[in-house]
Amino acid sequence: GSKVDADWLRFDFTNMSSVSDEQLASIEADVHSRVAEAAGIRWDTVPLDEARAAGAMMLFGEKYPDPVRMVSMGEFSKELCGGTHLSNTKDVGAFEVVTEEGVSAGTRRIVALTGTKAAEHAEQTKAELKKAGQLLSVPSGAVPGAIEQLMSQVKQRKKQISSGTQGSPEPQPQVPTGSDTADYSQLRKALKESARLLNVSLFEVAGRCEALIGDLKKLEVQLEKLTSAGDMSADALLEKAETIGNSSIVVSEVPGGNPNLLRQLIDQVRQKTDSSAVLLAASEGDDKVTLIAGVSRDLVDRGASAGNWVKQVAPIVGGGGGGKPDMAQAGGKQPAHLPDALEKAKEIIAGMLAG
Repeated sequence: GSKVDADWLRFDFTNMSSVSDEQLASIEADVHSRVAEAAGIRWDTVPLDEARAAGAMMLFGEKYPDPVRMVSMGEFSKELCGGTHLSNTKDVGAFEVVTEEGVSAGTRRIVALTGTKAAEHAEQTKAELKKAGQLLSVPSGAVPGAIEQLMSQVKQRKKQISSGTQGSPEPQPQVPTGSDTADYSQLRKALKESARLLNVSLFEVAGRCEALIGDLKKLEVQLEKLTSAGDMSADALLEKAETIGNSSIVVSEVPGGNPNLLRQLIDQVRQKTDSSAVLLAASEGDDKVTLIAGVSRDLVDRGASAGNWVKQVAPIVGGGGGGKPDMAQAGGKQPAHLPDALEKAKEIIAGMLAG
């Protein structure tokens, strides 16, 4: 699986565990040292025994001709190889290991860049980290810390919305430390750590940061709507419920709500009543509506169906959906029509119960 090209190489080797970042850094340092040494490279055709006596590296299981072509790099390397080589180690120029991974049981693979391609990769690395830093308003070296903060904020907002509460004020986060002038090895380490945190490739970090920032803004808008809507607890919803026979009917919008919160409220209403039918709705932005309906078991036995309920309401908001008789969900793309949809929902459930 090994390959040597003009500006990159792939090297497979036997190892039972991954190579640590420290070991990879040491490998790179050794290569940089040999490149800086500017050692001459020569190749000679010699008898196989002479090459073996000189300590030339031979791959186990490989069959070599006699005589053989022996490539020497300064005084540090002798190898039997038929390929073409540079005339001096300095011609390698830049060198950087970009991946180290397992390819099969006990076999690892290193891919590295050299020359112009390695230099371009370094510039791309610095540019990606700088862009992420600009998005997060921190120096390049502080990007991993800022990403952790951002991810924590997104998680906290989602938790607040799902619980239906604003929650206690968050402590002011510490400003992540780092520098724009850190050396390349530190910047590269920061980008790798950022990619690991976000579970993306190196050059997808800035894009993912931008998406997360957008997610946070949307969540904060949802949370603001939810807070300004006042009490949206199950008790508050039941206070506004209509009664058909001995059943409580709740049809309401939950501003800023998400599917988890809507389902949670429906379950709480059903737990507080002997007989109920609940349809809750929430909108997000200008093009997303969520409808979730829940019907108690006694009403299901009488022929009511949450799945049929949302299925008939969803087209009014430009969508569709369905589900089980006791719980169903639908979506739409026209939040402006939500008031009409809620009125229709009341008519439909009244018809189901009358039938």
